[in-house]
Amino acid sequence: MPFNAAKAVKPSVKIVILSVMLGACAQPGPFTTTRDFTVPTQWAAFAQSEPRMVDSGWVASFRSPVLNQLVEDAMKSNRDLRAAAARLSEAQAIARQAGAAAMPTLNADLGLRRDGDGRPEDTASGALRMTWEIDLWGRIQGQRMAAGYEAVAAEAIFEAARQSLAATVALAWIDVNGSARSLQIARQELEARQALLASVEQRIEAQEILAVEGNSARADVARARDRVIAAEAAVANGRRALEVLTGRYPSGRLDVVRGLPSLPGSVPVGLPAQILERRPDIIAAERRVAAAFYRSSEAKAARMPSVSLSGAITSQRDPSRLAWSLVGNIFAPILDGGQRAEQVRVRNAQQQEALALYGARALTAFREVESAIADEAALRRRLSLLNSAASELESAVATERQRFEAGELEAFRLNDVRVRYFEALRDAHTVRVELLRNRVALHLALGGSFVTELPAAAPTQQETASANNTD
Repeated sequence: MPFNAAKAVKPSVKIVILSVMLGACAQPGPFTTTRDFTVPTQWAAFAQSEPRMVDSGWVASFRSPVLNQLVEDAMKSNRDLRAAAARLSEAQAIARQAGAAAMPTLNADLGLRRDGDGRPEDTASGALRMTWEIDLWGRIQGQRMAAGYEAVAAEAIFEAARQSLAATVALAWIDVNGSARSLQIARQELEARQALLASVEQRIEAQEILAVEGNSARADVARARDRVIAAEAAVANGRRALEVLTGRYPSGRLDVVRGLPSLPGSVPVGLPAQILERRPDIIAAERRVAAAFYRSSEAKAARMPSVSLSGAITSQRDPSRLAWSLVGNIFAPILDGGQRAEQVRVRNAQQQEALALYGARALTAFREVESAIADEAALRRRLSLLNSAASELESAVATERQRFEAGELEAFRLNDVRVRYFEALRDAHTVRVELLRNRVALHLALGGSFVTELPAAAPTQQETASANNTD
C-alpha cells in the first residue's frame, strides 16, 4: 500500500493548531496589586506636603568632595555590593532560563557503527530530534512571568543595596568627623584641667588651700586624658570602617577628616503615595507579590493535563533517504497523593505572605519618613537650646575663672561650672551629629537616588519580565 504523507500529517497538524488555540485561551490573567493599607494624602509631620520630585544626587548636597569620592569608591569596590550584583545576575539568568522552557528543543544525534565478518562495513546515522511542550493551561507562562518578576525584584533589591551603601558611607563619614570634633573638645578640656591643676598646686604651695584640692584636680586631669584616648580610638575606628566600606585595608589612616558640614537646606519630601513607586525595597516587595501570583497560577496549571509534541528526522546509510516522525503526547496526572493540590495551597499561602510583607514594608517606609521629618524638627530645637546653654556656661566659666585667680572662689566651685560647660558642649555636638545623621536617614527613607546615573561597574538594569517575553 503506497505511503500517503499528506494524510499522515493532517492529524498532527490539527493537534498543533487545536493545542495552540486552547493554550492562548488558558494563559494566566494580568496581575494587579491589591493594597490592604491606607495611603495618606499628606505627611502627618508636615503641615503641607508638596507634590515635588524628591531630589536625586543627595550626597552632593553635603558639599564635600571627600564624601563624593568615598561613595564612588564604595560603589566600585565594596565586597557586599559585588555579592549583591552577583545575586542580581543569578536572578536574571534564572529568568532567561525560565523563558527558554517555552521554546522547542532541538538535538542532533550522530552515530558511526562498524559491522564485519571478514568484510567490515561502516554505517553512519544521523538524526534531528525536536520536542515542544504546548503551554495549554499557562503553566510555563506562569513560570516565566514569576521568574521575570523575581528578576525585576532582584534589580530593585540591588538598587536598594546601592542606596543603603551610600547612606552607610555617609553616616560613617559623619561619625568619623564627629569623633574628630569630640577629640578636639576632649583636648580642650584636658588643657583646661591641666591649667587648673597648675593653679591649684601653686595655691597649695602657698598654703592658700588644702592639699585635698590637688587630689581632686589630678583626678579630673586623669578623666580628661581618658576622654582624649577614647576619642582618638573612635577616630581610628571610624577611619577603618570607611576603609572597609570602600574596599581598602582597615589601617585606620584614611585621610577623611575635614570637619562636620553644615546641614543642607530643606528637602522636598513629596507625597506619601509617591514613595510606593520610588523606594526600591517597596518596589521589590510589590514585584514579589506579582511573582507569587504567577507561581500560584503555575501550581494550578500543573494539575491539568499537559500536551507535548515530539518529532524526528533520521537518516541511515544514504543521506538522500530521510525518515521522519511526529508524535503528540498527553500526560494527565491521576493520583499523586494530593501533592499537586498541596502545592497549590503552598503557593497561595506564599502569595498571602508576600502581600502581607508588601504592606509591612510600605508602613515601615511611612514610619521612617514621618520619624525623620519629626526628628529633624526636634533636633533643631534641641541644638538651639544646647548651643545657648554652652554659650551661657562659657561666660560663666570666664567669670568664675577670674574670681578663682583673685582668690575669691574655691577650686571645686570653678570646676563645677567647667564640668557643666564641657557637658553642654559635648551634648550640643552630639545633637549636631544626630541632626546630620537624621538627614541621611531621611534621604534613604524617601528613596531618592544619591547619584544621577549608575557607575559603569554596576550591571545594566533591564525589565527582565518584559525582555523574557519571547512570544
